[in-house]
Amino acid sequence: MKRFLYISIIAVITILTSCQQELQRLLDENPYLEGSKKLNITLVYPEGFDDEIKAGAEIKITNPSNGAVYNLSSNDQGKATVELQYGFYRLSVSDKGTPISGAIPIFNRSIDQVRMTDTLKGDLNLSVELVLSYAGQLIIKELYYSGCVGPDNKTFNYDKYFIVYNNSDEVAYMDSVCFATVDPYNAPTSQTPWSYIAADGQRVISDTIPIVEAVWQFPGSGTSHPLQPGEQAVVAMNAAIDHTILRPNSVNLNVPGYWVCYNQRYTNASYHPSPGPNLANHWLDLLWKQGTSTAFTFSVSSPSAVIFRIPVTGAHAYVNDPANRKRKPGSSSANEYVMIPSSWILDGVECFDRDTKFKRLPGSVDSGYALMGDGDRNIGKTLHRKIDVLATQKAGGRIVYMDTNNSNNDFEIRASQSIKN
Repeated sequence: MKRFLYISIIAVITILTSCQQELQRLLDENPYLEGSKKLNITLVYPEGFDDEIKAGAEIKITNPSNGAVYNLSSNDQGKATVELQYGFYRLSVSDKGTPISGAIPIFNRSIDQVRMTDTLKGDLNLSVELVLSYAGQLIIKELYYSGCVGPDNKTFNYDKYFIVYNNSDEVAYMDSVCFATVDPYNAPTSQTPWSYIAADGQRVISDTIPIVEAVWQFPGSGTSHPLQPGEQAVVAMNAAIDHTILRPNSVNLNVPGYWVCYNQRYTNASYHPSPGPNLANHWLDLLWKQGTSTAFTFSVSSPSAVIFRIPVTGAHAYVNDPANRKRKPGSSSANEYVMIPSSWILDGVECFDRDTKFKRLPGSVDSGYALMGDGDRNIGKTLHRKIDVLATQKAGGRIVYMDTNNSNNDFEIRASQSIKN
């Protein structure tokens, strides 16, 4: 008994000492102390792209605690310097390379927590290794999720939709394209649990994307649903009916050619009434659903949406294989999330309602975020792609939208829904 008591006392002392050391570390790194330091940034381009190092890469630094934003541009050596007050910062980089056989290389990276503390000796020198991706053929052109107001002055949110657009000069096929939303549903107020501390000591977001609740997929045999250059596919996330009959500020989603996320496993009649007759044979397949929810949940304040293809035999088999699902790190919940490699993502949009929120998508998918604050919500406004004027001119007038894999650059708030009659 005495030996057990002695061991227990030692264990308690060890735990207390460890806690005291952690507390002291946090005190030593108090981000609210007076003072500042220089952050020296060096952009590191992927192997084989050294020639892309040039002036003009866009660097955005945000202080999530107060929303302060610093916009920088790299010099011709891929470097930038800024003086920052002590604190924790979020950094994102976006650059566009020289086209290769018609494909435009994109270089992005986001770091969720750059630590500027008084314990640092001298300046903080940060090498930012950029991630290579390419401007996509299929993009999310518009995301309407915040709703509108009806004649009764009540907020109406059952008319959400998104638009997929063929931004290229070649035919695209919607067959097997999947749609989903990323965990957490709403932009978090702290670092996502799907992030980790990298070898350079900075916090980054995992390149494997956690899908929450449901995975939807366009049907078809491979070439059943072509999308010509400059054409689009409108998808109703909820009720695919004409909402304007009762609410003129809303939209008509019962239009020939439109699609709908509809499956009878979702029984909530407000969110999922039977689709209008014009959407026959235009239902997305529900590949996977978790939980007992009766309505497909999509954030009305700050969603993060992705479209992707699963390049393995049997997408249905992939999402339903337990080996391809994980529980949320640090959570005791039994809920699982389908994990999608970022290389499968065709396009993704990160939405914030405040600058002080934290990201869910890695820089390879979206190194920034589109901001729609409280003042722009619930009045029919929508997030819409900006037109790339120069690319549109080169395409002979066919509209080409911005695609830098950085929603800060690519999206703007539109005063009303683009499909509004």
